[in-house]
Amino acid sequence: MIAIISPSLTMEECSDNYTNLTIPFQVDMAKKIVSRINELNIQDMKSIMNINEKLATINKLRYKKIKFDNNGSPAILSYTGTVYKNINASIFDLDEIEFCKKHVRILSGLYGILKPYDSIYEYRLELKTKIDIEDSNNLYDYFGNSIYKCLISEDREIVNLCSGEYSKAIIPYLTNEDKFITCSFKINKNGVLKTFATDAKDTRGRMINFIVKNKINNVELLKNFNENGYVFREELSNDSEYVFVK
Repeated sequence: MIAIISPSLTMEECSDNYTNLTIPFQVDMAKKIVSRINELNIQDMKSIMNINEKLATINKLRYKKIKFDNNGSPAILSYTGTVYKNINASIFDLDEIEFCKKHVRILSGLYGILKPYDSIYEYRLELKTKIDIEDSNNLYDYFGNSIYKCLISEDREIVNLCSGEYSKAIIPYLTNEDKFITCSFKINKNGVLKTFATDAKDTRGRMINFIVKNKINNVELLKNFNENGYVFREELSNDSEYVFVK
């Protein structure tokens, strides 16, 4: 079983010293993206990334500094958004780190697919970004089925904790050989079940923490998750979606 999560837009360099960091699977594809982005000027970056001039300037400098070595920061500690705050990977012990390495993957607009302790550098690039690279005019086309192939080369039982933007890199390529389960977190508001983005991100992070801390390698055991007020609802779930409600 492998659980997949989205990256966050916010990042910072990890101050702790981690050794034995690994190089991302799709480093050659990432190098071409970095090379293309380094050709852009500030106005291009503002337009393509839909960001303001301050962010464009920051990221122009970031891309100049990106390297492809094992001296960066662990991916799972480099992202600082809500999901990652609730994963709380900084407190994992050595056994939990080893389990996390095997059973968690991060999808990225720059790096494609990341292992949690891959060496990465600060960047900003959403997977939905429309940028021409080689014969592709957006990142979905550029990566094609390569992220999916990397993932199933390790395991065909996949727990989807990604946003729709990132799961789109996997879903079109699924076959009958794959078991792909999306975990949905819904809140009951006056009898109506709704997903609230911030609360869902919070809970996805808690789910990853739950998987790692309990060393879960069987999708059936996910049904025991009951954090942040959520409980599994069998009657609302099916083979491709596990629904948790609070």
